[in-house]
Amino acid sequence: MRLPEILSRIAPLAVLIPLAACSTTGQPPLVPMIPTFAPVRPPVDSALAEPCISAAATKYFLSESNIKAVEAEPIGGGVNQVRLKADLRDAMCTVTDKGKVRSVVDTMPKSADQAAADEAAARKATDPSATPAEPEPAKKTKKTSG
Repeated sequence: MRLPEILSRIAPLAVLIPLAACSTTGQPPLVPMIPTFAPVRPPVDSALAEPCISAAATKYFLSESNIKAVEAEPIGGGVNQVRLKADLRDAMCTVTDKGKVRSVVDTMPKSADQAAADEAAARKATDPSATPAEPEPAKKTKKTSG
């Protein structure tokens, strides 16, 4: 079945119509954009964020550039909680108004690897002589023919 002659001439143009709607001139698009809403969080005070970030960097063995303070909230008595994003982990830091860090606690469950590493570190801290000994290299012996 063949298309009528007029449709065979118009069909290639119909394919190009969506491309004509695209423009690189910086003009607003013809289709209205749907706005997305993200919660607006006030920035975390640097007097609270900096001590928490450095404490988390020490705890997780990360550089401070990999850790950011997401939000802070006062819990009373001059104590604040600062929510941290440390690489892939989420953590909660408790810090005083004067910048003294009380604790940095994970708020995500630990993986099996993290639990095993923490257990090994705890054993090493309680008994430093319990470090695993390296196997001694096998001594080579010369066979004498005789």
